Amino acid sequence: MIRQADLSDLNLLIQVDLKDEGITSTTAAELSEEDLFDHRTKIMKFITDKDRGVFIYEDKNSKKRLGLLMYSIVNRDAVYPWKTIFHELDRRLFQVDGRFIEIFQLWVDPNHRRLGIATELKQTLEDIASSHDIHLIYTHTEEQNLHVIELNSKLGYKEVRRGPIWDEVIRVSLIKQL
Repeated sequence: MIRQADLSDLNLLIQVDLKDEGITSTTAAELSEEDLFDHRTKIMKFITDKDRGVFIYEDKNSKKRLGLLMYSIVNRDAVYPWKTIFHELDRRLFQVDGRFIEIFQLWVDPNHRRLGIATELKQTLEDIASSHDIHLIYTHTEEQNLHVIELNSKLGYKEVRRGPIWDEVIRVSLIKQL
């Protein structure tokens, strides 16, 4: 079952975003109290802001949260206070008003991977995009994360860029036009 996240899910969202899944990550132990507060505030916005969202994949019987997807409705032409690569992508890929959905975080419990949960979460995101009259979804992952690249390819995402974004790690940027 997929449902919208609420404040009771906040600690899970924070934990997942800080989790080391075998790909380059930052652990909570490396963050100061101020950094942890700022991180919590940032993640909470995915529950409270109108242009962001989170939905949770939950087991019907046990109510255990097995997956989640966090997203933002953003604009290719906006100026951001952080490093993005949106301006590097061909403007013609985007709808006229520049809006698109960016996947911030996709996570599935390691014991429940390869069971279709990520696919269901991404299909739910496509429904959300359609309800907002948005025709493009953007995501990126580290180039060594071959399972995620393969999943995206199977779901119709196309690679549009490969290279570092905010650090030296090589990331693959993918889009799906709806």
